[in-house]
Amino acid sequence: MLIDELNHRVKNTLATVQSIVSQAARANADPKAMRKAVETRLYALARSHDLLTREKWRSAGLLDVINDALEPFGADEERARRVEITGDNIRFGPKSALALGIAFNELATNAVKYGAFSNENGLIRIEWTVAPSPTGRRLHLIWTEKDEPAVTPPTRKGFGSQVIERGLAHELGGTVALDYRAKGVVCTMDIPAPVSDDE
Repeated sequence: MLIDELNHRVKNTLATVQSIVSQAARANADPKAMRKAVETRLYALARSHDLLTREKWRSAGLLDVINDALEPFGADEERARRVEITGDNIRFGPKSALALGIAFNELATNAVKYGAFSNENGLIRIEWTVAPSPTGRRLHLIWTEKDEPAVTPPTRKGFGSQVIERGLAHELGGTVALDYRAKGVVCTMDIPAPVSDDE
């Protein structure tokens, strides 16, 4: 039974790695850029695996997933004070937790390059609620960046945007949208909430 579970996890992980490499190859003609894109995302995947290992691969709390994904970007205390997180530590199963970890890594990477973490004044607010709907409980999450450099919508969707909007929506069976507002980037997620705290 343990070997079957291990085989299942390894197959899922290799499928995720294959997807990361494939998408990075399509988005980057330069081998150095492709290497950096793959390494960054594999590092995020490894951090999510570490979190799930600490939780014995049962589930992981959303607050824990976010904090774990943001940790490499908030080494100094000043930056950590510029992030406000509001919401219950609702627990997601391993597959969803891995997808969310990679997505939050992408959002933080973009914030460092172009957004709220690219200057000394930017702020990030992450908040979520769970509410009933005709199709079951839904989790509505909003990532809002403020006081960042003036935002101009990209002329084309980059690899990171595709991971967030398409990849996460596909993995979690919901909708994810990036809105490049003049005062800051906003990412909204509308996804099925776990059935219980351990799913």
